[in-house]
Formats: sequence, structure tokens, C-alpha cells
Amino acid sequence: MPSTGSPALYGITEANSTRYGSSLWGKNQFNSTFPLALCLYMRDEDISPVAVVERGEGIVACDSEWTMADVIGPISANCHYRFETAFEPYANYCRDAVDNIDLVVSAEDEPLRPLEVKLTVVPDSSTAGEPPDRWAPEMVMRPVSSAYAMMSLADRLADDAEACAEVVKHLRQAYNRVTGWDNATEIAQRAAVLRTALDSALRVVVERGLQRPFLIQPLWRTQGQSFVLAEQCFDVFVWSDAAIMRVPVAESSDGSDSVSRPLREVARHVRGLYDLLSTGDYSYSDIYKGMPLGHQTDKSFALAGRKSIRYLDHPRLSEPVLSHHVLGDLIIGGGEHELKPERRFDAAVLAYMTV
Repeated sequence: MPSTGSPALYGITEANSTRYGSSLWGKNQFNSTFPLALCLYMRDEDISPVAVVERGEGIVACDSEWTMADVIGPISANCHYRFETAFEPYANYCRDAVDNIDLVVSAEDEPLRPLEVKLTVVPDSSTAGEPPDRWAPEMVMRPVSSAYAMMSLADRLADDAEACAEVVKHLRQAYNRVTGWDNATEIAQRAAVLRTALDSALRVVVERGLQRPFLIQPLWRTQGQSFVLAEQCFDVFVWSDAAIMRVPVAESSDGSDSVSRPLREVARHVRGLYDLLSTGDYSYSDIYKGMPLGHQTDKSFALAGRKSIRYLDHPRLSEPVLSHHVLGDLIIGGGEHELKPERRFDAAVLAYMTV
């Protein structure tokens, strides 16, 4: 651990991370370095995250699926953490360059897994007026997150020939019925078959036990929409790659002449996963950064808290496992003074630690 005399975050050092010193605290840095410190602390204290996983008929949240070591690597593996970088083992899957992902974990100098990080506050504006046990966070998905979730599943399907063949068979039934992937009218007409194909593919993944940790969603809870931290304040929910791909299936619908963002994401997954499994690669720019279908392509989809609560339904959403006092263990050596409180989380942390 770094000396308590210099600003630092728990468990993150120059030896194990590409961010240290002043690069821990920047406006677009602290929202991913703090989550890693929180995860490292929970791992070392043997506190498991809440897993958000696909069960074949929907998404469930449970606290017995993974340990935190399963997510960010065990202490014994001498893990290294790289921020905002590409996951090199997936490079050959793309005909073009894929964007960077939030965090890449390597163990013993071998890339272990790519992880997306979504630091979110409870409650969001859509649930702040509800009773506290109905508070939930907003969640916004980037195109690169969706692409990496798809590649994560494809990577393991490639090692299971039987499962891969079954998934390809399900996807082909929808893939071959689409002649224009940029035609919104056609995609809307094919909504049911596209959703059924992806649903069937995900069921195979679940049955074969192929889903893995993918998206880290640390939660911080406040007293309403104030900057005052709740007594029980911090926790980490971890979504599997299959669960991330299930959300647009659940959120899309038939019977409209327009294409919703979730339906577009279903179409993207069917096209991307089929291309990758059947030909060995796919076009990230054409599919996940393309296929606008009437929407801007800066995000895949968004869930307000009134929707995300369906998937995060667990007692620890209402009562996170860690109190606000843990900030004293996570932020070391006066690191709070390095924050620039333009962002709500930075401001809340600074207010708490400088009282």
C-alpha cells in the first residue's frame, strides 16, 4: 500500500495500475479509479458483490454467484489494472478497431477479462419521489459496452463447438430474414423473430454455464437527491455479459412502426454475434457504431431507476453493505482534496470528508 502521507486510493499502486498519483483524481478518472478501490477493498474483506445474472427466463440479482476475486482477480494472481484500453485477445474478432473499455484486468501478465464500470447514484430522479425501498439508479449503456458483452460471450462459445452450433442455428433464423439492417421499417417488422433468436441464444449460454462477470456497477446512496451520503452507502452490483444482452430483449416490444433503442440493440446483437460466430469476425463500426435506425448512436440504451429496479431487486439495493465510514479506508493521505467537485459524487465525498 502507498504511504498514508501521499494522496492515494485503497489497493491502487504504481506497480499494479496504469493510474496512480494525480491520475487517480481527474474528472473522468475518479469515477473509475474509486470503483476499483472499492472492489479491491471488498475483495480483501471477503465481501461478495451482488451478481446480476441471466437465468434463461429473465435476470435475477443474488449475492452468492461470485466472489469479488472472481470479478477483479485473486490477491495471489498479482493482477494488473489498465484503464481505458482495448482488450487485446478480442482484436482479431473485429474487422476494424474497437473502442477502449473502462478496465482490463491481467493476471500474471496474461489478459484476464475486460470490465465496464458504471458508478451510479441511488436514487435517480425517476425514483427519488418513491419510498426509499423503491429507490434505484439510472443506467446508460454505451455501444462499446454492448459490443464487448457480445464478444465476451462469443469468446467462450468459440471453445464449445456444440453450444456454438446451437446458437448459430437460432440466430440464423432471424439473420436470414433481414435484407436491410439499416432499414428501420424492416427491423420493426422483424422485431418478434429477432427477439426470439437472441432469447434462444442466451438460453443456450445459460444452460452451458458460459456467462461471466462483465459490468461493475458500484452504487452510492444518498439521503434523497441531496449531497448527503446515506449511513449505509456503498455496494457493488456486477452484471454478467449475458444479463447485459438480455436487457434489450426484455425492454423491446412489437407492434410499432418505429424502432426503439432496445430493439435496435437486439438487432445489433443478432447481426454481430452471428457474423462473429459464423465467419470469425464482425464490423464494430458498421454494427455497434452504425445502424442508427432513427436514433443517435452515442448510446445503446438507457434505463431509468423505475426500470432498472426490476433487475437490481435485492435487499442490498435498499441497504448497501458498506457504511459511509469506509471512505476513510478507501481515500488515503488527504486524497479528497485532489477532487474537483463539479461532479455530484466528488462533491458528496468532499463534503463528507471535510466536515
